[in-house]
Amino acid sequence: RYTNAQNTANRLKKFNGLDAEALYHPPPQMGRYTNLEYQRYVLSVGRLDKLKRIDSLIRALPHVHRDITCKIAGTGPERESLEQLAKDLGVADRVEFLGFVPDEGVIELYGKCSVVYFAPHDEDYGYITLEAFLSGKPVITAPDAGGPLEFVQHEVNGLIIDCEDNVALAAAIDELVPDAGRCENMGESGGASIAHITWDNVVDTLVPGR
Repeated sequence: RYTNAQNTANRLKKFNGLDAEALYHPPPQMGRYTNLEYQRYVLSVGRLDKLKRIDSLIRALPHVHRDITCKIAGTGPERESLEQLAKDLGVADRVEFLGFVPDEGVIELYGKCSVVYFAPHDEDYGYITLEAFLSGKPVITAPDAGGPLEFVQHEVNGLIIDCEDNVALAAAIDELVPDAGRCENMGESGGASIAHITWDNVVDTLVPGR
């Protein structure tokens, strides 16, 4: 019995009493991600939903060095309130809401950012962590993020921060974004840590002796 992540396996055990093994699969655009450069922006990709805690990123921005911006790719019910939050905090000029972005555009955004912010609450798996690592970028996540914690190692390939602490999150962003060398080292570590996640491995596990 397999699940897409250990976090999902843990839920299956907790609520159904069933044991399962995590069998990680690659993101849909596997093989297309690339590291282009380290521009001074933090990237958030995904549905604009409360559980994704994108508001925490915006709340941290007033405490972040003014030449660091963030780009938010995705649609969802929270867009209007997030845009208003950025205005209320005086950082609307530093937050770019991109809406729906096609695959080519997302790959480019990953390739050019310095850091990826992905701090959802209790995520099942989360392609975004893998997409960031495949693009050679570190990930900032939270202690209760769920799936991302199966990959992110603090100070190795990213940072695990209480994202609801605006000052702490801002300090993490200020620590990483200006240091392209450190971002590169962390991103390379991230990529190496998920090198085993391939479709060949998935198929070999599900269809032994093929």
